[in-house]
Amino acid sequence: MMRNLFGRRLAPVVAVLLVAAVPAVATTVMQMNLVEMSQRSAQIYRGTVLTAAEGTINAGGGQLPVVTYRLEVEEAFRGDIPVVKGMRIAEIRMLGKSKPVRRGNLIHVSSLPRMPELAIGRTYLVFTTARSAVGLSAIVGLGQGAFRIEQVGKDEVAVNEVNNSGLFRDMAAPTAPAARSLAAPPASSAVPGGGPISYDELARQIRTVLGQL
Repeated sequence: MMRNLFGRRLAPVVAVLLVAAVPAVATTVMQMNLVEMSQRSAQIYRGTVLTAAEGTINAGGGQLPVVTYRLEVEEAFRGDIPVVKGMRIAEIRMLGKSKPVRRGNLIHVSSLPRMPELAIGRTYLVFTTARSAVGLSAIVGLGQGAFRIEQVGKDEVAVNEVNNSGLFRDMAAPTAPAARSLAAPPASSAVPGGGPISYDELARQIRTVLGQL
C-alpha cells in the first residue's frame, strides 16, 4: 500500500522529468559522434563558467532540483548568445542532484542519468539542447557534449567526460596533429579511439560539420 501510494505521488514528477523537463536527446547515453551531437544542439560555444547556482522549479505538481550555470562565451559556433554589460553570456539551466526521498521504510533514489557538472573558473566547449517547456536545457549526450579545455605546454587540448571515445566514429579522422594526452606523450591513435584532441582541430571540425548540415 505504502509503495503504491508513493508510486502515485511520484508519477507526475517522473513524467515531467522524462518528457518536459529535459529534451529526450539529453537523457540518452548512446555514443554520439561529432555530427550527431551537432545535429542535436541548439547552441555550441566555448565559455568560462562564472557562476553555478542551485535551486528548484515547480513542474508536474512537484519541485525539481536545478542548477543554473552562467558562462562568459569566448567563441560561438551555433546559436545566438545575448550580450550582457559588454560580455556574451550563456546560461544553462539543467536538472540538479536529486536527494533520496524517504517514505516510511522506503527510500527512493533517482534513477535518472547524472548530469555533467561544470566547475566555476574552468573553460569548456559545450553542446546544449534547446530549452524545454519548463525552461530547462541540457548538455547533449550527457558528458559527451562537455569538453574541458586544458593548457598542455603551448597547446590547448579538449576532452569530454568519455575521453572523446567515438567522437569521430564513421567520420574521416582529423588531419591536423592532435590527441595529446593530458598526462602522457602524444599518441597518434588517441583521436580515432579516444583521448584529448587539440582545441584548434576540434573547432575546425565543428565548423566543417556545421557547414555541411
